[in-house]
Amino acid sequence: MAAVSSPMLSLPVLSLPVLMPLALCWPFLSMGVLAACSPASARAAAIGLSGIGLVLAVLAVAARSVWPATPFAVPSGPLGLLLPLPLVALFVASLSADAAPGRRGTRVLTHGLAGGAVAATACADPLSGAVAIGGVAMLVALATAVTRGAARAGWDLFRLSLSGTLLAVPGAALLAASDAAGRLEGLGGLLLTLGLGTVAGLGPAAPVVLAAGDAVAPMALAPVMTAVPVLRHLAEGPDRMGVMALGLVTVWLMALSIRVAPAGRRGRLSVGLMIGLGAMAAGAGGGAGQAGLVALMLSVALMGPLARQDVAFGWAAPLVHAPFLPFGGFVLTLVALCDAAPLLVLPVAVGVAVGSPGAVGGAFRTGWLGRGVAALLLAGLVVVLWGWR
Repeated sequence: MAAVSSPMLSLPVLSLPVLMPLALCWPFLSMGVLAACSPASARAAAIGLSGIGLVLAVLAVAARSVWPATPFAVPSGPLGLLLPLPLVALFVASLSADAAPGRRGTRVLTHGLAGGAVAATACADPLSGAVAIGGVAMLVALATAVTRGAARAGWDLFRLSLSGTLLAVPGAALLAASDAAGRLEGLGGLLLTLGLGTVAGLGPAAPVVLAAGDAVAPMALAPVMTAVPVLRHLAEGPDRMGVMALGLVTVWLMALSIRVAPAGRRGRLSVGLMIGLGAMAAGAGGGAGQAGLVALMLSVALMGPLARQDVAFGWAAPLVHAPFLPFGGFVLTLVALCDAAPLLVLPVAVGVAVGSPGAVGGAFRTGWLGRGVAALLLAGLVVVLWGWR
């Protein structure tokens, strides 16, 4: 019996081939279940379904699962931790009664949005990944457009996403072509970087995506869902300096916008600031850069659904203090930049300090850093970098 059972024992249950397909398909199955739920039980069903999907994604990451004969697999190294982050954001949003959209169709779309983001994150092929990310962006626009009072923001997001996809897809096709070389391959990397950056709201597009419309759940989830798969692909892309440039531009656009934005919108702009820092870490590469990217995206996934008007950060406020997120992610990003592009360390640090609004009424209601926390952050950075170097 031992000889017969030993092959079975050598195959862990978590490595079953069905795990990755189930993790990717579960959010889409949840859409059908939610559509059939009564309005009274929809919120409880959304919490339960999003929680199950999150557990499946975490198990897939723990098992480094793959979907045989498809381009879907858990990303290698620390980037594998990006896979469940869209479902983390969905679960956090489902827990809040205020964050849950009032209409059934919007709640169903947000689950599909999370599923699309997870699938785009797991897709390794650059061309298929660009198409999948474009589909996620279109779904973001649809989820936003069906929300009361946000149709104009949804239309702006649709046009922005379409333009980014039209840039990214030919760029990915050039990179995937076996005969592409020299200038043609460089052009492919440039188009892919600019296109995916536009879809994620990096660079000049950031204020459109992150500041438009009312702060409802789909708009709070939109930057999270689009940025996670995009930064995963950019972290493995060929144009690292271009990614760092997009991240730096985003950091300064968000920093300057925060200074003049209404108090109710600073939370989402702070989310954009963290996405820009994540892009800097993705472009820097290396172990510290990948760890910083994961840390910053985790803070975005946790805080994104909470970055809404009239909602205090509450339990999330301590995350901004050292050594927690996004402090740790910021430090790791600058550590990675010291090796990749040391001239960018100072403008990034100054941009974060400029984009650190003071607390409102003594509480963290609209910003993710107060001036005191910014001073703590920069002082801690000096200590960490001094010991690191």
